[in-house]
Amino acid sequence: MKYKKLILGLVVFLSVFVIYLGTNDKKMNYIALGDSLAKGQNPYGEINYGYADYIANYLERNDLLKFYTKDFAESGDKISDLLEKIKDNRTVQVGDQIINIKSTLRESDLVTISIGANDFIKSFQLESLVQDLSDENLLKKVDEILPQLDEVLKEVRKYAKNEIIVVGYYNPLPRATKLVEEKIDQLFSYADQAYQNICKKYDITYLGIYDTFKNHDDYLPNPMDIHPNIKGYEAISNIVIDHLEKNILN
Repeated sequence: MKYKKLILGLVVFLSVFVIYLGTNDKKMNYIALGDSLAKGQNPYGEINYGYADYIANYLERNDLLKFYTKDFAESGDKISDLLEKIKDNRTVQVGDQIINIKSTLRESDLVTISIGANDFIKSFQLESLVQDLSDENLLKKVDEILPQLDEVLKEVRKYAKNEIIVVGYYNPLPRATKLVEEKIDQLFSYADQAYQNICKKYDITYLGIYDTFKNHDDYLPNPMDIHPNIKGYEAISNIVIDHLEKNILN
């Protein structure tokens, strides 16, 4: 009788433990990498609630969040800055912990990346760029940064073995003239395809956001600044969350 009780108790314990492991495995370590978009800079130069925070909040509400940080993201960062952070194994303080980027990537279940805008949008003063350059030269500006993008995504994938999402670009000049708008459409269509091709090499998801912003000037309320407001960031997060629900969390 004692042995039966012992065996029954062991079976119950193992069942509970297996259920616990299954539940515990669902919780995600989430790291947001990149520039001011990953950081959540608003149209008035303040770091606020960005798309990564919306994603983290969604995961937390659904009891799916174990850990989250956007502290490796930095306003003004270019692709080379992110690459340097990984190669140097940069550290940040999160709460009372000091963490390094390589270990955080190794332990990640989800990584989102916004990078490259400062390489060919902000730095090149896009409005004058699209007015002054031929279509061929305009697209060369994208080609110039692709090798760096390839290198940084390869480096991220070296450490992060689970879901990686690269978030695309939107038109930072929604009030541009028709001629400028056509060139911007061409530029971003080309960039989207080029980014998508590189992402495929490393089994990384690329999510375009250009069309989402195209009919929403209200997402970019400050004509003197290229950053979205909270509605714009929420729209980006909805695209990411929709992908997660359909492909990762189902």
